Amino acid sequence: MKKNVKGLIALFICVMMLVSVSAPVFATSYSSRSNSRNFKDVEDDYWAYKDIMWMLEKNIIDGVGNGLFNPEGIVTRAQFAKMMVNTLDLEKYSPKTPSFLDVSKKDWEYPYVEGAKTYLTGFRASNGDYFKPSQPAVREDMAVALVKALGYQNETADESILNTFADAGQISKNLRKYVALSVKYGLVQGYTENSQTVFNPQGNLTRAEAATLLYRAFKKNEEKVTYDEDKVTYDESIYAKPAVTVTIENGVTVVRWNKIASDKFKEYRVVISKNDSTPKYPDQGYLYSITDSNRTYAVIDNSVQYNNGDFGNYLTKGEYYYFSVSAVYKDNIITAGNTVQFQYNGAANPEQYVMPILTAAEENGRLVLRWNKIESANLIGYKVVASKADSTPSYPDNGYLYFITDRSRNYAVIDNSTAYINGDFNGYFIKGEKYYFAITAIYADRSITGNTLQLQYNGQDSSVLFPAPAVSTAYENGKLIVKWNKIDSPRLKEYRLVISKNKQAPAYPTDGWYNTAYAASTTSAAIEVTVPYTNGDFTALTYGTEYYFSVTAVYDDNKYVAGNAVKVLYLVPTNQ
Repeated sequence: MKKNVKGLIALFICVMMLVSVSAPVFATSYSSRSNSRNFKDVEDDYWAYKDIMWMLEKNIIDGVGNGLFNPEGIVTRAQFAKMMVNTLDLEKYSPKTPSFLDVSKKDWEYPYVEGAKTYLTGFRASNGDYFKPSQPAVREDMAVALVKALGYQNETADESILNTFADAGQISKNLRKYVALSVKYGLVQGYTENSQTVFNPQGNLTRAEAATLLYRAFKKNEEKVTYDEDKVTYDESIYAKPAVTVTIENGVTVVRWNKIASDKFKEYRVVISKNDSTPKYPDQGYLYSITDSNRTYAVIDNSVQYNNGDFGNYLTKGEYYYFSVSAVYKDNIITAGNTVQFQYNGAANPEQYVMPILTAAEENGRLVLRWNKIESANLIGYKVVASKADSTPSYPDNGYLYFITDRSRNYAVIDNSTAYINGDFNGYFIKGEKYYFAITAIYADRSITGNTLQLQYNGQDSSVLFPAPAVSTAYENGKLIVKWNKIDSPRLKEYRLVISKNKQAPAYPTDGWYNTAYAASTTSAAIEVTVPYTNGDFTALTYGTEYYFSVTAVYDDNKYVAGNAVKVLYLVPTNQ
């Protein structure tokens, strides 16, 4: 019997696989259960006793050992994702680019989270989406999962049903519809707490609740037929087959079909095959899962990776394919529409134009950017891009720091050793300031920029942007003159002339200052015995005494760079 014959059979087999979910959700084997087939910590008057025992009798769940079930143990989001995939016979999916920043391809939960993401919630931040796999699953998220799994999400929700709960205001705004539908259909229920009826939307999902929710989903999908699908004739007024056409519209390949109006409708699956002239979901995989019954078209443009097909992840321009649409119904009956063979002439395979995914870390005290290695033969190199103000920098709009043509090198050190070209921050990074970084992959016929990270630069400041003054002294017309070179940095604000009697390398502001601030256009100052000195190691200049003279350049944000010091014997002016 094919795995897609009947929903209950596939569902039951997959639910049994839940015994392999990481502890503490479901434990190891049936042999660890007590001979009484009961749990010491689940009495017959426990609220979930019937559901737990039903799931136990079906060998779907087990205990945690020593005759215990641990009904109040917590289920994580990753564990529930695996339950969803196995229970509902969803396709495990391992795309090349992860959907979530905190679930990588090496993680055990990766194919389950990717496969169940249509049903589960995520967390959107400024730098991307997160799944938070190790956090406890919460009740409102599971309401969303069950509503979508059972195909209720397109129904009209009367949110006033939530007013029965004292904590209705704690339900996330964008999830209220799903919670209302879950209550309407008895999927997730409230309970009494402190004499009030509550839903507890942010409450952690327990093992007992997981058993109950899975039991309800199982019963909602239960079927009573077990015969071969090939011998069944379906009522086409209920289980209609899509009528499929394929056309070119505005230069794009578009698949269209008729609207399925059945109350049992669950979703459309757009199916493509290179070799099978009668492709059907799930045998030949799918490109799109469309749960909106009113949407009767799909654009075929290689913008989405194909799932479990016979031609790889993407279509090849100029090749012929068989196109079809399968209608999936709530009771897991699937009807395939007619097939159209059509030549694909749309966008090229995006695997030849991969987007760089950027990460960053402090390594040995330096900021290091890293990204995925791109194998495409069309790749010319990488441009390392940064901006002070643009939150989505890219090349050529925001210039570049490095152009890396070694395609095997996928890292860059940010250390002010190279001047930035055509940027918005004067060529060098400033210690303590934040910048937006990205990588633009340069291909033979296009450029593709990856994600952006805002990072604080904590490396060395550039001597080009913050040069130290070169200080000298001379007696001119009998007066001591302190001189320094003109600094052209756009960050320069002023100069401070610093004198010390004892310190060989005096600097502002630690060692005070002579007279007042000198403008950025000034390059010399005459030393007068009557001019006051502030916060120094002497109260007033004295003739016949040796002093150390220096100049400190003051830059934006109170950055100070002291020049060299010159030791001079301060003499009485000869013209006095």
